[in-house]
Amino acid sequence: GGAQEMWPAVVLWPDFAPCLSQLRRKLGSPTAVKLASGSSLEIRGQDVYIDALDLCGALEIRVVSGASLHVKGLSVRNRGHEFVALSSEEQGGDAAEELRIRGYRLF
Repeated sequence: GGAQEMWPAVVLWPDFAPCLSQLRRKLGSPTAVKLASGSSLEIRGQDVYIDALDLCGALEIRVVSGASLHVKGLSVRNRGHEFVALSSEEQGGDAAEELRIRGYRLF
């Protein structure tokens, strides 16, 4: 296939928001959280709250147990991650099983 438009990639760990009602409480204003196409966001930690975020690139938020983070207005611009499709040789068995299942490498 040809080139595909990449939507934002988002990983929300269960300790951040194990259910939709928790997610609603963690995002003060969901319309104020903006993720550009191709961006990647990972959030891990129980006491993380986001009021406003503008992301164009990659952002990983990790908060250890007992600590808290309140993002009141953050703008992030960086190169982000690159999603590279596996070659046919890698898909045929040259790559680890978890990569073959996923179909790409993340750089």
